[in-house]
Amino acid sequence: MRKLFPIFKRNLTHVCRLKPYKDTKWLMPNGNPVGVYVYNCVAQEKVPIILNDPKIATWYSCGPTVYDSAHIGHASCYVKLDIIQRILKSFFDIKLVTAMGITDIDDKIIKKSNDTQTDFRTVAKKFEHEFWVDMAALNVEKPMIITRVSEHIENIKSFVEGLVNTEMAYAADDGSVYFDTSKYSSYGKLQKMQDSGEPSCDSKKNKMDFALWKGSKPGEPSWKTVWGEGRPGWHIECSAMVSKVFGSQLDFHAGGIDLQFPHHENEEAQSCAYHNTTQWANYWIHIGHLILKDTKMSKSLQNTIPIPSLLETYNADTFRMACLMSKYRYSMEYNDEMMKSAEDVFNKFKFFFKDVEVYINSNVERTAEYNDNLLNDLHVVEEKNLDALRQDFNTSSCVNSLLNLIGNANKVMKSESSNFSPVPILLIADYIYNTLTKFGLKFQDSKENISSSLIDVLVDFRHTVRLNAIESKNKDLLKACDLVRDKMKTAKVQINDSKKTPSWVYVK
Repeated sequence: MRKLFPIFKRNLTHVCRLKPYKDTKWLMPNGNPVGVYVYNCVAQEKVPIILNDPKIATWYSCGPTVYDSAHIGHASCYVKLDIIQRILKSFFDIKLVTAMGITDIDDKIIKKSNDTQTDFRTVAKKFEHEFWVDMAALNVEKPMIITRVSEHIENIKSFVEGLVNTEMAYAADDGSVYFDTSKYSSYGKLQKMQDSGEPSCDSKKNKMDFALWKGSKPGEPSWKTVWGEGRPGWHIECSAMVSKVFGSQLDFHAGGIDLQFPHHENEEAQSCAYHNTTQWANYWIHIGHLILKDTKMSKSLQNTIPIPSLLETYNADTFRMACLMSKYRYSMEYNDEMMKSAEDVFNKFKFFFKDVEVYINSNVERTAEYNDNLLNDLHVVEEKNLDALRQDFNTSSCVNSLLNLIGNANKVMKSESSNFSPVPILLIADYIYNTLTKFGLKFQDSKENISSSLIDVLVDFRHTVRLNAIESKNKDLLKACDLVRDKMKTAKVQINDSKKTPSWVYVK
């Protein structure tokens, strides 16, 4: 992997020629459209995703400030980002190179260190470890690259020095360095200008200027620089670390909606200034708040629920289903009613898989029929869901379509007057299961049944149908058998045909 990233850096420093998008400040990259549209806060509408390489994209997520345990607000953010990443990879075949920054030097970490009489590094390592354990429990894939502020101090110092040398930043008498917003004409493009940025002080030239480097204070960790001792400001960390890994331009930059201003605004400003470019991140993805009774969940309000507490009541699949049923950009209200609804929907899928197993293994006297209506329903839903995912990752529409597909299949399975139709029923079950697992659901309770008895029954039934089709020279049934074999192979199950007893194996 180490050899890969310098290549990305060279390619991405001249990713695209940018051109204005309508009358907004967002610049449309000149490259390869992937057929997916995502909401862009600069353009204030959905815009096409265009990549330099049609199958490779860079992605950076702002990670936690590790001074305390993560809560379900963090869970909502990172599960939804995980879902979007999985969609890009699994449905649109994009190779994502993912990175996440961990803020392990910060005012809150220093305060926790002082309050507990513990070294700030120990505090940060403890809560970072907790964070990764929580993410694993939620089935959130770990990023390929993890950047920690404490490991990038020299890189951050160099980044700040570059801004000072080009007079886009200035040093104050106390050793602090501020970005000069008056010299960056596009400041405020991610969000309309706020009344105030960081707290004002006598060292700042302009009210909206923000700290790149903070002068040292007694008892705080600090590092020497040409302008004095101190430590990094919050915003500069991500810019310096992303630039180190991905170069002067980034495809996706993601985080919670609360980071849009001032954090992401300031990142974009200082990065564009440093790289002398008009657009640093091409696509900003922001996740809506998780709220409790119309209030944002936050540690400062002391209304948080730790992730382990959530998982004592509901499993990770149920929480992920709740995230899938909501739209990632909007707030999601957390309450028992919402979670019970998500649990009911998830159970509908689990019960459907069990019903399919019973149906195809039932002792019916009817001859199997090739149900064109069900197959047409499946085809329509496949196309509809792909289109929904292309339009800003609309997973809630996909879940509804899958539930409707289950309804159609159940009508056939539970109707005594209907013909026996195992092939389309199995294909529908296979499609639904694959779609939901691509979203990151694990089906821990039902996976064993699905991966053993259901596959056994399918293989045995297909074998019987195939032999009958060969004997009767029924081309349609043979075609259906081949379709089942090919579908199963995409699900990593390879069927080996035999005149006597068929067999199957898992394949990579």
